[in-house]
Amino acid sequence: MVRETIDFGIDLGTTNSAIAMAAGHGATVLRNNLQHEYTPSAVWVSGNRTYIGSRARRQAESNPENVATEFKLKMGVPAWRKQFPSGRVMSAPELSAEVLKSLRADVEKATGEHISAAVITVPAAFELDQCKATSEAATLAGLTFFPLLHEPTAAAWAYSAQAELDDKAYWLVYDLGGGTFDAAVVSLRNGEFVVVNHVGDNFLGGKLIDWALVDDVLLPAVREQHGVTIARDDPRWRGSVAKLKQAAEEAKIELSRQETADVQAEISDGKGGQIDFEFELRRAHVDDAAKPLYAKSIVLCRRALEEKNLGAGAIERVLLVGGATQSPTLRELLADPDEGLGILIDHSLDPVTVVATGAAIFASTQRMPRTTRAAAPGQVVLDLEHEVAGPEPEPLVGGRAKAETDRDWTGYTIEFINHEPEHAWQSGQIRLTADGTFATRLLAYERTSNTYAIELRDLHGNLVPTEPATLPYRHGTVGGNPVLSHSIGVGLEDNTVAWMLTRGTELPARKRVVLHTVVEVRRNERSGLIRVPIVSGEQPRADRNTLIGQLDVNPEEVRRNVPVDSEVEIIIRINESFEPSAQAYVPVLDEEFEIDIELGRTERDVARLREAAQEVNTRYTTLLEQAAEVDAAEPLERLARFESPGVLDEISGLVARVEVDDDAAQTCQSRLQDAQTVLDEVEQSLQLPQLIKDSIVIRKSVGEMVRESGDSTAARQLHEAEIALDRAIEARDFTVIQRQVEIIRGIGVRLLQASGQLDAVLFGIYEEQLADSPNPQVQKLLNEGRAAANNGDRSRLSIITTQLRQLAPRDEPINTLNLISTVRKGNQL
Repeated sequence: MVRETIDFGIDLGTTNSAIAMAAGHGATVLRNNLQHEYTPSAVWVSGNRTYIGSRARRQAESNPENVATEFKLKMGVPAWRKQFPSGRVMSAPELSAEVLKSLRADVEKATGEHISAAVITVPAAFELDQCKATSEAATLAGLTFFPLLHEPTAAAWAYSAQAELDDKAYWLVYDLGGGTFDAAVVSLRNGEFVVVNHVGDNFLGGKLIDWALVDDVLLPAVREQHGVTIARDDPRWRGSVAKLKQAAEEAKIELSRQETADVQAEISDGKGGQIDFEFELRRAHVDDAAKPLYAKSIVLCRRALEEKNLGAGAIERVLLVGGATQSPTLRELLADPDEGLGILIDHSLDPVTVVATGAAIFASTQRMPRTTRAAAPGQVVLDLEHEVAGPEPEPLVGGRAKAETDRDWTGYTIEFINHEPEHAWQSGQIRLTADGTFATRLLAYERTSNTYAIELRDLHGNLVPTEPATLPYRHGTVGGNPVLSHSIGVGLEDNTVAWMLTRGTELPARKRVVLHTVVEVRRNERSGLIRVPIVSGEQPRADRNTLIGQLDVNPEEVRRNVPVDSEVEIIIRINESFEPSAQAYVPVLDEEFEIDIELGRTERDVARLREAAQEVNTRYTTLLEQAAEVDAAEPLERLARFESPGVLDEISGLVARVEVDDDAAQTCQSRLQDAQTVLDEVEQSLQLPQLIKDSIVIRKSVGEMVRESGDSTAARQLHEAEIALDRAIEARDFTVIQRQVEIIRGIGVRLLQASGQLDAVLFGIYEEQLADSPNPQVQKLLNEGRAAANNGDRSRLSIITTQLRQLAPRDEPINTLNLISTVRKGNQL
């Protein structure tokens, strides 16, 4: 069977994975060899043999060293490897590929079809390196075509199959998986839905409930019953902790349907013996453990709505996705208008398999890659142009007939026939033009998949075989293009970002920006550097985002000198599968440069994470004292909100476990970055009053200079900057205020430079700043500068100020990525 559309969708999950096949208006989940609709994402290596799924998951309890689970959380970390006792070493993409191979085998067993293409879902919060790792896993599994689809979007595809084509509504997808959380706002209009916003957390999932049960319930119970103290951060207890975690997960699932569940595990007594541990876990235990996670997810949902100015009343329903959403307590909480969202909960579809189902429905709207078709002897190739899915009940189809040799097609006819008894229909014979072209409209049976047989007849009425022989069309709601999960931009020399492609941009996308260099690159002296960092994220500080690529143009790479303020044109592209590429063009060199995109995060060592955690604690305490000292209400409120969920305690706990918990380091790094961003905002809030005062002074000073100079261009530039500054002050936007102050200062510098006074002004600044410097070279330059100023020797004064600039101390921001840029913003097109 040759498929025109992909038709298969895979939910590659942290805990479980599933595969579905499009059928009719919906999709069917294909069962594995145990007749289960999903396969645990677990890999067991025993000698030379590899086992996937339930058998591997059961081994995780008794034989944890030989089993890999939750490796989805390591996607995008190239250095991470699972070392099995047999000596085999596997990366996260390799382990994921084993799961994908197992799912492909399930298809072959169920249908006899050996598939080479499937849509694979990823969390909406996944970053670019994690998407790349997913693509790598698909390739290793033998797939040749594998569009990626966000999990909440896949769920929307599944639910939209039930919607009426004239529905107009907003939905909120609540996707709580084993390791990640996504909230997506979906707009449904006129037979098409689009994801208008999403937020998420790659380290907020159901497994945190399991760990909370282990830490807060089961470990204390072991200590109370048997007098054995098990520490999660002690490698000696790794096996026992793994067994308790597995038991907690199984009991949690049972408690979604009943009030109590028995936990049983054979664990070490720490002295070479074993303990038979038994405990009756109650639903209340799970509820208490889950409350902090639920609270964080609700905050994210509210943020997703607020960012689009939507209230709860604007949302028709909340669509539940993920096994963790089967909890009755969670469903009651989400429906609560005070503590939750107060929106109708829709759980009409199985939350465990809804993502795979939606992925398959989406796959039925995606064409297989087109290949050049050569006509076999006696066969005619049809180049068809048509939509494979849509809300149109009478879709247009056109095309052209081609044979092995050119011919006159006059007298030939083509007909499209739906042979299904319930949907029987035929188009009638349509005549081809002399060059073989044709066009007609089909009649589609509504809300299902239609397949039309193609009958081509020659001028004598004889059937002529065609390639393809059929045409598919699925009638129903369709989704918009995929959207970008995280913004992409260029880090600038002032540690801000020139955003090029923002979160939510439809893919594929392309953007161009013109930047200007702030250093000179001198070929003969081998000095200077053009550096353009490419970052992904949402934070205003460049170094708080993820560095994904960097252009470095060194002196030995240029044919001629590159002056300061030279243009650098950057172009960034990203395709439908979230794969970015970037190029640079330097006009003064008339040369293009490819920017290497290195997708893959590195894990921080324990010592650095501890140091960073201490920095956050110290910074929090310092800012709290500063805010209290001046009784700054807004910063104090922000700090209270920051610490209310116990952020510092969570970071401290993660740091304590990084040596024995594979996921703790990555989670800790993410939490540290989030914490620093919040503290950045608090710090800016405290500095804002002084910045506004400084802006008034610099504005007044430069305004006087502009009036005295009579420079009309400077007057226009100042007027534009003042308007932007006033707006920024009204919005209390620290970053924009700071940028406009620099623009106004730059206008003043150019006027001073034009009048020949710049070096005298700069020397005055350095004279005050360096008056008490113990450096004899500095004092010598200051004396020489005073003499040059008194004598009116501008040339000598310019040389001296340049030397003083190099000796002056600099207040450089903490840069966690060592992200240094040598470009500033120019004109964006």
